[in-house]
Amino acid sequence: MSDVMRKISGSLSLPAIFGVVLAGTLVMTDAQSQQQAVIKQSGMIFDPPTVTVRPGQTVTFVNDDPFGHNVYSLTLGGEFDIGLQAAGESSNVPFARVGTFDVRCRIHPKMRAQVVVR
Repeated sequence: MSDVMRKISGSLSLPAIFGVVLAGTLVMTDAQSQQQAVIKQSGMIFDPPTVTVRPGQTVTFVNDDPFGHNVYSLTLGGEFDIGLQAAGESSNVPFARVGTFDVRCRIHPKMRAQVVVR
């Protein structure tokens, strides 16, 4: 084990560094609760398809596709529309209230994701 790895492993536990992925859902650990969750748009899918965050957290939507997307939600109490997001762009969306918010792309209707706030 390298000196860097010893230093890291001696001061942080793995759950403090990484989120846990269960059945395609990113679940944030306590150490990550103040950090941003990320949903990438790649291959015309949202990855991961579901993220779980706490009220007040921001989800960053990153367009890793070579073409545009328009990410939005019409879920009551969590409506947003980031508009046309060009390839390589990212957009931050805060989620203030508890609930499950359906996320879609206006350009590619088969793209679906959920943000669970609890």
